[in-house]
Amino acid sequence: MKPKLYISLALIAAIILVPVAIYTIHTPSNGTSEPTISKTSDLAPHERIVIQDASEFTAPGTGSGCECVRAGSGSSSDPFVISYWKFSASGGNGISIAYTTAHFIILNVMVNATGAYDSVVLRSVANGTIQGSSFSGGGISLFNSNAISILNNTITGSTFGILLEASNDNTISGNRLDRIEQVGIFVRASNNLIDRNHVTSGSYGGINIDGMSAFGYDNRIVNNVVEGNPQYGVGLWRARNNSVKGNLVSGNGGAGIMLITSCTGNLVEQNKVVNNNGDGILVDEESTDNKIVGNTATGNGNGTTSFDLHDESSGNTWVSNTFNTRRPDTIG
Repeated sequence: MKPKLYISLALIAAIILVPVAIYTIHTPSNGTSEPTISKTSDLAPHERIVIQDASEFTAPGTGSGCECVRAGSGSSSDPFVISYWKFSASGGNGISIAYTTAHFIILNVMVNATGAYDSVVLRSVANGTIQGSSFSGGGISLFNSNAISILNNTITGSTFGILLEASNDNTISGNRLDRIEQVGIFVRASNNLIDRNHVTSGSYGGINIDGMSAFGYDNRIVNNVVEGNPQYGVGLWRARNNSVKGNLVSGNGGAGIMLITSCTGNLVEQNKVVNNNGDGILVDEESTDNKIVGNTATGNGNGTTSFDLHDESSGNTWVSNTFNTRRPDTIG
């Protein structure tokens, strides 16, 4: 079951080649990598996978364990490969892996989840990759899991798209997330790279960094496209020392980029923030010592209560931004 999360938002890669995998990654002009998978065979149906330790990574026909491994021994140079399967997650999570540091790749699989279940759940895991796969109805959730790469997947119609809870030093890159019920990429963790993802048409927000429980620092949110979400685009809450750089944030229902509730030491740099209904870049009155540098923010807000640039505090640095409207007029 999915955890209950407390979310306060002030109202608002390397490509890994294995013998069984042949696919291509298309890089469109917006800088994201959207997956285009060329399948060499039909996906075979498989029952839900539950792996509790490294011994349960087993090949089809073994008679025990997951019976899902196509190749590999679990080492860094020869990871277990779980590929070319399709799953129905109607009675539980599609793929659940826990309590192992064995190296593995989940590659070119399809999961259709229903109810309160996720497509992939990793708990107390390290050294995994989820790549080039399609997930509908349920997203990817990490709990206390590190050194995980989530690359070039498509996720649609889930409650959360990608959730990192107490999971550090991970890479989320090149994924496409659409029609997410809550937040596309939700990170209550630190030292993660969120790069070149396309997050669109969620029911709440695009990308969120949450600083509860001593997390939410030193994450890098770079080169993403975040558009058409009914509330905000990129939100930082109680977050510190994060970098938000080179993103396109457009057409969201609320603020484009917002730093709220005691955010400090963050860098917002060289983003294009356009045509959001709320503020383009908003820093609230409790957030100080942030730097907002070299952004283009135009066509945001109404120019009366919301603006291209809006600072409710007085302890932040605004330098060399392009804008039409601002408050106060001392920022720039």
